[in-house]
Amino acid sequence: MLPDWKGQNTPMNNPEIKKTYHDICKMLHQRSMVEAIRGIEKLIHASGKEYYQDTLNQHLLTYENLLKHTFSGVQDPERQKVYHYLMRNLLEMADELHEYLLTINASDNIYALKKQLARSRATEHSMAFLERLTFDTELSDLLKEVKLENPQQSIPREDALVKIFNIIWLSDKYSEEEIELLEAACQSEQLPWHDKSLLVSALTLSLLRYFDLNKFLLLFRFIHAHEHYVWQRALLGLFLCMLHYNDRYYLYPALHEQTRKLMETDSIEKNIEALLIQFTKTRETESVSKKWQEEILPRMMKLRPRIEQKLDLENIFKDEFGEEKNPDWETVFEDAPDLLDKLTEFTEMQMEGMDVFMSAFSQLKNFPFFQKISNWFVPFYHENQSIRSYLKSSGDGPDLTPLVKKLEQTHFMCNSDKYSFCINLSMIPDQQKSMMMNMATAEMSSMEEIEKSEGILNDFARTRSVYTQYFQDLYRFFKLHPWRGEFTDIFGLEADIFGSEFLQTLITDPATTRNLAELYFDKGFYPYALKIFLSLLERDRSNIELFEKIAFCYEKTGDFSQALDYYKRAEIIETGRLWILKKLAYCSKFLNQWEDALMYYREAEKQSPEDMKIQANIGQCLIHLERYEEALDYYFKVEVLAPENHRIRRPLAWCSWVVGKLDTARDYFNRLLAGDPENAWDLLNLAHVTWCENKTQEALHYYGKSLQRMKNFEEFQAAFLEDRKHLSRNGVSYFDMDLMLEYLKMGYQKK
Repeated sequence: MLPDWKGQNTPMNNPEIKKTYHDICKMLHQRSMVEAIRGIEKLIHASGKEYYQDTLNQHLLTYENLLKHTFSGVQDPERQKVYHYLMRNLLEMADELHEYLLTINASDNIYALKKQLARSRATEHSMAFLERLTFDTELSDLLKEVKLENPQQSIPREDALVKIFNIIWLSDKYSEEEIELLEAACQSEQLPWHDKSLLVSALTLSLLRYFDLNKFLLLFRFIHAHEHYVWQRALLGLFLCMLHYNDRYYLYPALHEQTRKLMETDSIEKNIEALLIQFTKTRETESVSKKWQEEILPRMMKLRPRIEQKLDLENIFKDEFGEEKNPDWETVFEDAPDLLDKLTEFTEMQMEGMDVFMSAFSQLKNFPFFQKISNWFVPFYHENQSIRSYLKSSGDGPDLTPLVKKLEQTHFMCNSDKYSFCINLSMIPDQQKSMMMNMATAEMSSMEEIEKSEGILNDFARTRSVYTQYFQDLYRFFKLHPWRGEFTDIFGLEADIFGSEFLQTLITDPATTRNLAELYFDKGFYPYALKIFLSLLERDRSNIELFEKIAFCYEKTGDFSQALDYYKRAEIIETGRLWILKKLAYCSKFLNQWEDALMYYREAEKQSPEDMKIQANIGQCLIHLERYEEALDYYFKVEVLAPENHRIRRPLAWCSWVVGKLDTARDYFNRLLAGDPENAWDLLNLAHVTWCENKTQEALHYYGKSLQRMKNFEEFQAAFLEDRKHLSRNGVSYFDMDLMLEYLKMGYQKK
């Protein structure tokens, strides 16, 4: 047994609770069960629920016996089952303690609401709310035994649904009666689809908040009921929860069994593919490019000589960073090709699932309607009493009801935005309101005509539109709700096919896999695309496009060595292709293999002799190889071809100084500083030139200005020392260089 823990009744604040819980889960998944048990003991003593200790001790004893049997030569075929049993129980115990501690602290809005809800449930049973909806004889029978303290009490349907939503959402583990309630709601023929959809959203949020196997089983139940608009939301919720609890999936045989059963559903793989496509489109891809710009690229640039920073050689042409995707690649991923030439660009983007309304409607989520969390998830339907007051103006103003009925049928705006639109429209003057109604009605009518004439919205397209709208509803909630900091952002989840047993079980068609790889590749999720392309390559090692795209993925994740290797393999299949030659040169540069880079650029130059980027890159390679006269020739050629490109003056000026063409160097540096007088590197280089011209005072002036703009003296000194050989070649002695640094240091320190 573990020694007694000495921290009894030690209080913990929320950050400590969350960190301890996170560490426990991490240790369990890393199979450090003893350390995890120690962490659970901390939560037990902080909670004061000492009776958990007896159960924990039993688990520890079971684990000790398992270890003894493992190393005593006894073969136990049930060993893994026992281990998984312990994992499940310890994880769920940690869940309970973590949730209890956060709830009693109640420092977050969600936990304050949860605490308030717990008090109200003590006086009136949750299931009694649904009895007032009287939607079904079967459910009414189920609720007959539920007694209200005040049977005459009456509350509006929408208010009852809000309370039910909160109960479902904020319940940790469902009781038998709550499970029966949701099962009955699922099977009910009288409960409207929009109410069931709201229950599914509450169920999904609840499962994302707190793990409970029964919640998973209920989502499966709603999927198999296959009621339109409801089952799609349930499948989407299941998809998100499987991503969220990916590390627990293997512990629950019931989840495996239900997933296998789901495989028998018609078109399930097609639906999972649609979910992955829309999830990828909905996620922000800014983080991908941001990672490249802020993490990968700076890390690689640190490995490059300082001259790159001084002369900004990589940015002579702004779009140089990565000769981008091969223009010869076919677009494998197509979402709605027949539609693209029939709609405006804006509508086309929306039809493809891109969220073009997010910025427009982000400012319209502050209406009282959205103060109730459930209203972020209510499907848009014109009978909703919560918005009836917004539809009819006082007096003789226009009635919005006809517009709302049309809006209900449109597929190009998510539910949340439809409510925002109606509420906002109700608040503008009647004259403008009529004009906007006419415009919106005409636009929606034209879209309906397109749908009818082209048969665009077949059954599956309608299903896909449900996914699109629901994802966008979720996106607004998780990104815009005032409490968003208290939720785990589902759009940060990893949709890695090879990292999810659930997805791997349901995706079996190689064509689907390739389609998803192309989607990830197109949207910049290169690590996901890379895994799939590598798996596809095992079946087809002659496909040059696979080698190229694998290389491109490695390049975009900063692995230039692997990228170079795969570009070389592609080059073997088909030699001499211009795009491949430029990619080989580009990766060689980042690996500081300048001779190889020069060789590849020379080959590329033969095919495209007037390409200024190739000319500039050859100049860059020659500078690194200290062949400055040759570099000058190439940079002069670029200047002639692109006289408006001022960046070319920097390597021209620097190479001119290095080879002793001081007048030319001074002229170029002065022209550069006229456009950017604060550039520390240009000031440093001009100081070098003037010193080589024996203009010492002028040199001191420019050195001082450069030093002022550096981060510190050490940065300035390192840059200065790198140029010693060039100063010496132009007549400055090493002795004078040492004295110059000392003089500048003294002046810098006095400041």
